[in-house]
Amino acid sequence: MTKKNMTIREMWHYIIFQTKGYWTMKVAIVLGVLAAAALPYVNNVFYAGILDRLVAAKYDDAARVVVWMVSVILVLRLVAKGCERMVRHYCKPCEYEIKKRTAQKAFSMEYEAADRTETLEAFRRVRAGEKGMGGVERQLLEIYEYFQELAGILFACAFVLLLFIRTDSAKENVAVSIVLFVLLFLSFAAVLLLSNYFSKKEGAYMVETERKNEMWNTLSAYLLNLINREAYVKDIRLFGLKDYLYKKTEIFRPVGKMYTELGCYSGKCRAVPTFAAQLFAAVTYICIAAKAIAGSITIGEVTMYAGAVITMVSGVQRMLAKYQDINYMNEYLDTYEEFITRPNMHYDGTLPIEKRDDGRYLLELSHVSFRYPGTAQDILKDVSMTFCIGEKLALVGLNGTGKTTLVKLLCRLYEPTEGEIRLNGINIAKYDYDEYVRIFSVVFQDFHLYAFPLDENVASGGDVDGQRLRRALVLAGMWERTQELPQKEKTLLGHENGQGVLLSGGEAQKLAIARALYKDAPFIILDEPAAALDPLAEAAVYENFNTLVRDKTAIYISHRMSSCKFCDRIVVLDGGRILEEGTHETLLEKKGRYYELYSTQAAYYRE
Repeated sequence: MTKKNMTIREMWHYIIFQTKGYWTMKVAIVLGVLAAAALPYVNNVFYAGILDRLVAAKYDDAARVVVWMVSVILVLRLVAKGCERMVRHYCKPCEYEIKKRTAQKAFSMEYEAADRTETLEAFRRVRAGEKGMGGVERQLLEIYEYFQELAGILFACAFVLLLFIRTDSAKENVAVSIVLFVLLFLSFAAVLLLSNYFSKKEGAYMVETERKNEMWNTLSAYLLNLINREAYVKDIRLFGLKDYLYKKTEIFRPVGKMYTELGCYSGKCRAVPTFAAQLFAAVTYICIAAKAIAGSITIGEVTMYAGAVITMVSGVQRMLAKYQDINYMNEYLDTYEEFITRPNMHYDGTLPIEKRDDGRYLLELSHVSFRYPGTAQDILKDVSMTFCIGEKLALVGLNGTGKTTLVKLLCRLYEPTEGEIRLNGINIAKYDYDEYVRIFSVVFQDFHLYAFPLDENVASGGDVDGQRLRRALVLAGMWERTQELPQKEKTLLGHENGQGVLLSGGEAQKLAIARALYKDAPFIILDEPAAALDPLAEAAVYENFNTLVRDKTAIYISHRMSSCKFCDRIVVLDGGRILEEGTHETLLEKKGRYYELYSTQAAYYRE
C-alpha cells in the first residue's frame, strides 16, 4: 500500500529522527538552508546597488558595495558549504545507524514476526529500491535540498511583495499597479498548477519505472550471486547451465530502453511547465518595466526583482521534482520505521535463571499447541511431556510432524498458541530472554558458519578460551583437521572476507557440533547432527554420544532409527501429537509406528 505523501513537518521529524544523537544537525540544517537559499537573492540585492551607483557615477560607493558584496557572499558560501558538509557527514553514518537499529530490533522482537513472509518481502523490496534510488542517506540529502528550494521560494515571495509595495502614487497609476500584480499572481499560479500537474504525472511514471527496476535489481543480484558463489559452480558445470544463465542476463536489455522512455516522458512533462515559465518571465519583465518607467524602482532594482522572480519559478519546478523523489523513496524506506517501531516480544520476562553447577533444570510442556502465524493448521496439538534432568531423549517422526518446531518453542523462537512451557515450574516467558537462551546449545539442521576465523565461529564471537576450544574440537572430531589448516584455529572460513578455506559439508557439521559443545550449556539439542557426516564419523558421534553430552539433558532429532538406541527415551511424533514413547526395545515390542519406521530402514541393510 502506498504511503501518503510526507508533509514538511514530517520531513523535519524524519531527518531529526534519523540523525538522532547528533544535536548539531538541527543547527546545520537551519543555517545551511537559510545561507544557501539566500545566496542568489543577496547577490541580486548587491548587484542592484552596484548598478545604481555606477549609473549615478558614484564609483567610490560602488567599490565599497563590491567589497561588502564579496565579504557577505564569501561568508554565506562558507556557511552554506560548511553546513552541507556537516549534513553529509552526519547523513553517511545514519545509513549504517538505521541498519544497526534494525538489527537490534530484529533481535528483540518475536522471531516468528521477523520470519514472516511479508516481513522478509518488505525488506527485499527495501534493498532493491535502495539500489535504484538510494537509501536513507540519499533521502536525508533530498529533504535537505528540498528545504533549500522551499526557503528560496519564500525569499522570492518576499521580493515580489516588496516590488508591489514600492508604489509611487504620484508617478504611478495605482489601479494599473494592482492589475499588474493580479496578472503576475495569476501567471505564477498557472505556472505552479501546471508544474504540479505535470510533476505528478512525471513522478507517477518514474515510480512505475522504479518499481519495475526493483524486480530487475533483485534478479540481477541473484544472478550475480549464482555466478560467483562456489556452492553453485558444480551444478552450473555439470548440468550445462552456463548458456542458460547467459540467456537470463539478456532479460536486462529492456532496462536501458525503460529508462530511455522515462527520459523522453520526463522531457515531454517538463516542456509545458517550462514554456509556461517563459511566458511568466515575459509577464514579469512587463510588470517590472512598468514599475521602472513609472519611476517606482531603479534600474538596478529591475535586475534584482527580475532575477528573484525567475529564480522563484525555477525553484518551484526543482522543489516539485524533489518532492516526487522524496515520496517515492519514503514509500519503501518507511518499512524501516514501521519495523523499528514494532513491539518487542509479547512478554520479555525479568526473572534471572537460577545458576546451577549441577545443570538440574527441568523442562515441561503442558498442553502445548502451535500454529504458524496466518495459518489455520496446528503443527503441534495438545503436547504434554517432561524433559527429565540428565535424560537423553530422541524425537523421531516423518517430515512435518513438528519435531523442529517443538525445539524452536523450547528455545523461545516461537511462543505457544495454547498451553505453556515451564522451566523448574515457572513459565519460560517470565524469564529474562537473554539468560534463558544461554541454557541451550543447539545445532539446527540448517546451521550456518560465518566468514570469520574458525575459533571465533566456535566461540560464537566471545573471548576464545584455548582449552575449551581444543576440548570442543577434539570431542567433535575436528581437532586434527584444524591443525592441518593454514593458520590452524585462526584460519578464516569462506571466501567472502578474504583468502579463507572452504570446509566440506561433514567438516562444517563437526564444527557446528563443536560450537554447541563449546557453549557448555545444560541443555544440548542436536537436529540431525550426522546428516552430512561420513559413516565412520557418524558412528563416532553415536559411540561417543554420552561423552559428548556428559550429564547434560540432551534432545536428539533424527530420521535414522538405529541412531536412537543409545537414548534413554524415544518420543514418536505424528500429526503434531505424541503417538508413542518409550525405549528402543519397548517401542519395537509394541510394533507400532516406531517399529514400522525402524523395520523399513533396517530392510535396506539386510542381505
